[in-house]
Amino acid sequence: MKITRSLENEIAILQIQGRLWQESDSSELLNMIYDTIDRGHLQVLIDLSEVPIMNSSGLGSLIAPMKAVEAASGEIVLMGVNDRLINLLGITKLLNVFKIFDLEDEALNHLTS
Repeated sequence: MKITRSLENEIAILQIQGRLWQESDSSELLNMIYDTIDRGHLQVLIDLSEVPIMNSSGLGSLIAPMKAVEAASGEIVLMGVNDRLINLLGITKLLNVFKIFDLEDEALNHLTS
């Protein structure tokens, strides 16, 4: 798995490539999200368009930082979520927890409004 962080108008974009399956992958993502928050970027877009599959550890790494971000008036949104991941979010009753966007422009517009 590979994570790339970039900024667009103070919005942090985390692009994840590869399976989010190993415990070490989930820990790496969680650390990257917390590091992003610690740097003061509270609007976070997580691009999952190149993640074919994830397990419960991967879900946990997305959910855990949400409380900290929301407490600081920030938000984490997802983009590029494939059908397999949509099904996983639905089964785990997390589909309504995340705002999910198909396109980066839509997600960025939401985070800047």
